Amino acid sequence: MKIIEVIKTKLVLFCLLSSLIGCSTDDPVEITTEEPEEVVIETQKIILNTEDYKHQFIGGGVSIGLFLGHHYSMNEIAQDQAIQIIAKDCNMKYLQDYIQIYPSDDPPYFDRRANYIKAAISYRPEIQFSLVGNKFPDDLMHEIVVNGETLQALNTDDPEIYDRLANWFFQLFKGFHDRGVSTEILNVVNEPDLDRTFRKYHYGLDGNTKEAVANIFKYAVPKFKEMLNDPEINTTNMQIPLIMGPSTISPSGCIDYIRFFKSKHPDVWNQIDIVATHQYENGANPQLFRSIVNEAEGKAFYQSETHALKGDALDLVSVDRPLEAALSLSNLFGTAVRNGVSSWFYFENNYPNEFHPGGLIHIPWGASEPKPYKHYYAFKQLTSSQPDSSYVLGYENDYNSNSEITAFRKMGQDTLFINYSNYSAKTKEVSVIVNNGQEKKLKISSYSITTTDEQNNGILVDSEEYQSALDSLTFSAGRYSINTLKISIVNE
Repeated sequence: MKIIEVIKTKLVLFCLLSSLIGCSTDDPVEITTEEPEEVVIETQKIILNTEDYKHQFIGGGVSIGLFLGHHYSMNEIAQDQAIQIIAKDCNMKYLQDYIQIYPSDDPPYFDRRANYIKAAISYRPEIQFSLVGNKFPDDLMHEIVVNGETLQALNTDDPEIYDRLANWFFQLFKGFHDRGVSTEILNVVNEPDLDRTFRKYHYGLDGNTKEAVANIFKYAVPKFKEMLNDPEINTTNMQIPLIMGPSTISPSGCIDYIRFFKSKHPDVWNQIDIVATHQYENGANPQLFRSIVNEAEGKAFYQSETHALKGDALDLVSVDRPLEAALSLSNLFGTAVRNGVSSWFYFENNYPNEFHPGGLIHIPWGASEPKPYKHYYAFKQLTSSQPDSSYVLGYENDYNSNSEITAFRKMGQDTLFINYSNYSAKTKEVSVIVNNGQEKKLKISSYSITTTDEQNNGILVDSEEYQSALDSLTFSAGRYSINTLKISIVNE
């Protein structure tokens, strides 16, 4: 339903007293006030089903693979500020790294990365570490020529390549363990469905990518686990990690790989503990995520890497890039989390660019302080407003293609969280009703709204505590805004 209020004022004065104002009654004077810009308000209704618990959302994740040197180029106070922005102010559950060398190749390199992780864990002890195993070191690669182009590929001509690959996994884990960091996840491959020649041949077997990827899970991962289970090799008692994959660039590619593993290599499918996809392509298609959940057979489901302005469903030509990135992040997050994803990873912690959608904070070389990008505030609102491991809630709403809703509730707690993103140039008046599906009625005792929009960066813009609880509340969602509501409920 639309309420359109257009105010037009026109005043025509005829010179009735011509002798007083010096004009003839034959010459009317028209005085017109300036016509104001059209104000358009849309209304929408949301009914939250407070007992309709879906899956749990664990929290956020972020990679630290790029530009870590920029972090360490700041003084120690600024470094600590950056760590707090990432790990204290957000409900960050995972840090993820991509490494291509052995610890013995560059010990200081491993020192820096381990120290970053330990600094983050000092603020949030529950953070877990994920290692991505797709960037193979030089001694495991060889050169191949494809259509005249020289490429590097895993040397699957070597009969011992998967044993050697398992040993590299082991050395990576040991390099961090020796520096006081445990690794909880091995993210085995990365974007094997990327339609580029270098990626198709990267895993060996002359470009038969699916079989090549399957072989890593089939042979290298079990060998790695054997090494961890052997006390003569694993003298420091490192634990077997969870195995994550296939970490495809697209959820459609994830479905394709899952079905391939199930039909051709069920032992590979059995190795995977966490099903993962990215959202760079088809990232805003909810049906793809629902299909992954159906295929996953109860396995954990993460979105293990993505960034704003890729794969979303928005076309916001009139919005500046920082705000567009925040809205894009919201669109990708909502699509994934409403439809089954339990943890949502961003691509990078920081970037040196004045603006870049790939990172959460801006750190040029030698910066005096880290500065969050606008889309960081969207990330913080969406991943961290609700308590740890809250459940995604079901809801009913009027159809509206230019808005997006994600709701959370910690099991049994009397606080609800709604993320409402308005992707249009129109202000929206939104009414919220809470319903527990029982005869006893729920009411709303207080609420607050935090907003990121053109003017605001994660700012508390409104709050109220009611003397008498209400049946519903109505709030305004401004144009191009991300709004997080915290609502307290009572039984009456």
